[in-house]
Amino acid sequence: MGQSTVVIIGGGVAGLTAAHELIERGFTVHIYESRLTWGGKARSQPVVTTGTNGRKDLPGEHGFRFYPRFYKHVTDTMARIPTPVGGYVLDHLRATTESAIALVDQDTWYRFYRRRVTKPYDILEALELFFKELDFDVGDFNLFATKVLQFFTSSDARRLGEYERISWWDFLEGDLYSAKFQRQLRAVPRTMVAMDPRRGSARTVGTISMQLILDYADTGVNNDRTMGGPTSEMWFNPWTAHLQGLGVQFHGGMEVATIEAAGGVISGAKLASGARVTGDYYVLAVPMDTAIGLITPQIGTLDPMLDRLRTQNPDDLVSWMVGIQYFLYEDVPLVRGHMFYPDSPWALTSISQPQFWRDLGLFRELYGDGDVGGLLSVDVSDWNTPGTLITKTARQCTPQEVAREIWEQLKAALNGQSPGEEILRDDLLHSWHLDDDLDYTSGLPPQNKARLLVHPPGSWAMRPDAGTAIPNLVLAGDYVRTYTDLASMEGANEAARRAVNVILQRAASAADQVQTWPLTEPDQFAPWKKLDEKLYQQGHRHLFELMGIRRAGQAADTLRRFAAFTGISNLDDLFDEVRATSLIRGLLSRLGVP
Repeated sequence: MGQSTVVIIGGGVAGLTAAHELIERGFTVHIYESRLTWGGKARSQPVVTTGTNGRKDLPGEHGFRFYPRFYKHVTDTMARIPTPVGGYVLDHLRATTESAIALVDQDTWYRFYRRRVTKPYDILEALELFFKELDFDVGDFNLFATKVLQFFTSSDARRLGEYERISWWDFLEGDLYSAKFQRQLRAVPRTMVAMDPRRGSARTVGTISMQLILDYADTGVNNDRTMGGPTSEMWFNPWTAHLQGLGVQFHGGMEVATIEAAGGVISGAKLASGARVTGDYYVLAVPMDTAIGLITPQIGTLDPMLDRLRTQNPDDLVSWMVGIQYFLYEDVPLVRGHMFYPDSPWALTSISQPQFWRDLGLFRELYGDGDVGGLLSVDVSDWNTPGTLITKTARQCTPQEVAREIWEQLKAALNGQSPGEEILRDDLLHSWHLDDDLDYTSGLPPQNKARLLVHPPGSWAMRPDAGTAIPNLVLAGDYVRTYTDLASMEGANEAARRAVNVILQRAASAADQVQTWPLTEPDQFAPWKKLDEKLYQQGHRHLFELMGIRRAGQAADTLRRFAAFTGISNLDDLFDEVRATSLIRGLLSRLGVP
């Protein structure tokens, strides 16, 4: 099959990825997007009319972008997009070599660097060092470390059958920690990937949390990266130019109003203008909210999974993670990476961007009116908790109030390391930009056009695969079932690859399938995961629970208790595949498991 026509609805990461893979495999590709710009939530949002004397407009964003080690799909795509200056988009990623935590209720903040781990229990040692620096209670660390090791040694079957049904908070036994540590547990997952530990399933939040722990318990330039310039300038503009050169036909500013079905297949898509477009295959590559609105009852009758999705209330499944940029007269680098504010009421994370954009030239010479030398990009993950200066939730605030409250929360965390020191001063602030996807035209609260799936317990069962029961309809979005299983650019990219593979199969194409990659964890945990799979199949709890290693008072020196239970003295034996396999046979006998 060489010249089938594919209509892609949605021009974000998922839609562009699908277009890329399809055009390379000989399909005719049309992509429709309601906006005039490309990239969806990840696109840049230039602050119009701010650029003077040949400089570009100040670069706003939905929020800062970050690219951790476990991203494989997005980076593979970037490696295939040439840039006008030579090389590929992947070459423009810049490593962040450190991170920091700033606490509002203390007069300091902490830098932390990565250290390479060579053994699984080194992960716990790295965590212990990190917690000691933050002066956390040893009981908090012991319980958390036990839970981390329990998750790493849990089988996929238990994660899906048991952990998918409970929240990450319940898995961690969150109510047993100190109030200080509970703030960390609530804030950290939300600040990086917009997942609420009280709302997100233990399976999803736990899997991604383990990936982030592995990232920070390692060294190397690929662990956590940011883009070396504004996202659209560095990625989406070269990408769309490359795809146009390959023959993809772009239709911007054209919103698909309805999808039509006839004879058991999709027969066309009607635009808001009234025009109608048709193709041999259709890729629905829009956010979950929009997808639910486009799935008609008639389409639902053709696919029970789509009908189930259609009847979901999006408010039960999504949350807000929205960005704001503060443009400063002078640069305030802070750290060469991300800054976390775990006890900020609105769950803030920030990064100082210009330090990573040096290859482009001086920021003030490239953007704005020449006065702006710094850019602090902030993600805001909690829109339902009252602020400190303005004692309203972010949803209840005007844009001006949102900007003022966030600025005050940043100052409260960053200032005061030494007497009289002010890192952020009001006279540094030139202007700010709040995400364009917040729509205040109807008053308060605003409408958020870019909400994110938070993976509530049990949500995997109602989420669809890329291939639907309708022969010519596939789904590509970060809510689709994937290895990544995360509302992110990586999840969207992988879902699009899966959608293309379905089309290739159904079109009987001779082209190569598109590659996808599962998430990986250290191989040394494999024997213990096999043990847990056997325990789970026999109806037993996880080994740690059978051992009684659960509560903070019982979890001191977790690994030695583990070793004592197994009857060995050398911790290396716990994670040596041959020795562990032999050890597990004896454990199964002791536990009475056939």
